[in-house]
Amino acid sequence: MFFVILSIYNLNKLTDKYEDSINSPERKNYVLGNEKFILIITVLSYTTTLLLGFFVNILAVIILLFPLFAGILYSVNIPLNIPRLKNITYAKNVTAALSWTIEIIALPLTCLYKSTIITILLSFFIFIKLVVNAVIFDVRDIEGDRENNIKTIPVVIGRTKTKKLLLAIHSSLIPWLALSIYWGFFTRYLPVLVFCIIYGYWYIHYFCNTEKVPKYATDLLVDGEWIFVAALCFIITLI
Repeated sequence: MFFVILSIYNLNKLTDKYEDSINSPERKNYVLGNEKFILIITVLSYTTTLLLGFFVNILAVIILLFPLFAGILYSVNIPLNIPRLKNITYAKNVTAALSWTIEIIALPLTCLYKSTIITILLSFFIFIKLVVNAVIFDVRDIEGDRENNIKTIPVVIGRTKTKKLLLAIHSSLIPWLALSIYWGFFTRYLPVLVFCIIYGYWYIHYFCNTEKVPKYATDLLVDGEWIFVAALCFIITLI
């Protein structure tokens, strides 16, 4: 998974270097002049990923290829006047979230299969969290996306409506949690799930209500949520 994430995000850095001149100038300054190095790292990382997957089984290789195809459709301008998914409102966030959800859920299933219901529940949880996270980053990048005519959700409907949409999407995790408890799933990790829901509400309010947020804050507080989740899960396993 590490090499997959490294490869896809490096690909995105190469294709989005001009958008980053506004949204993240320090990233643009790093990419410009280092394109060949980044491309080599990307190719080597994905090749390593596929080789590791091949040692598991062919299904793992197919699953590992999915983010690559999704990343190309997402980031690269394809001939024949086919727009990249990043330029299609709503499709951008759904594609990114769905791609990583399939990767996170399907890859372990190549070695271990537990339950269809558990798989569906986990897929829904991860998908919702990733959709919300992706849109939060679009809120951060709203000025650069607007100048580059990228029709993200915040650009199209504005901050206020984006906040309402995210709150509605995130609130779907409340009935999800109720069903999980009713069926007796994930009870040991209930504190972690409650934390994820409360924390999600907090950063939706924070980032949608605050126009000038340090660039590093989004990475630290949104993507950094998974560090807190991992720490909580580790503590629970020790109890």
